[in-house]
Amino acid sequence: MDMTQYILIVGGIIVLSFVYQGIAMYIHSMSKKKFESENPDASIMVIKDCQWHPLGFTNTVNCLTINGEPQPQISVGYGQRGYYVMPGKNVLELQYETQRPGILHKWVRTSYDPKKIEVNVEPKKQYSISYDKKQDSYVFAELSEKGSN
Repeated sequence: MDMTQYILIVGGIIVLSFVYQGIAMYIHSMSKKKFESENPDASIMVIKDCQWHPLGFTNTVNCLTINGEPQPQISVGYGQRGYYVMPGKNVLELQYETQRPGILHKWVRTSYDPKKIEVNVEPKKQYSISYDKKQDSYVFAELSEKGSN
């Protein structure tokens, strides 16, 4: 193979990845619209954590279940994760995890035991969930009305 064939192959792979990403974003967007049309009072809970850090110090909040059922994760805004929550009382099962560079090992990961918290959700609002390490508790707070980012 000569250089032009390599360039065409790599270019084709890049184009296919853009097409795949575009289709995936369209399907995700349509499923969000369908859910929101079927559940107009649903609120959104945005996960506030740090999944990327240039030095490797990350902390992640994982929502394992909502009311005992695993729920699909949605993207909210740019690079944020979230979940739909229905109005009323909801029980969230959450797990906190940290990761840092190690000395003897490449990475040191600490996973805390899952905790269940009960939250009260109002219709068509946007909430955030984060972990306060000093108080060893999750913080559930209202951000704003849904859609007014």
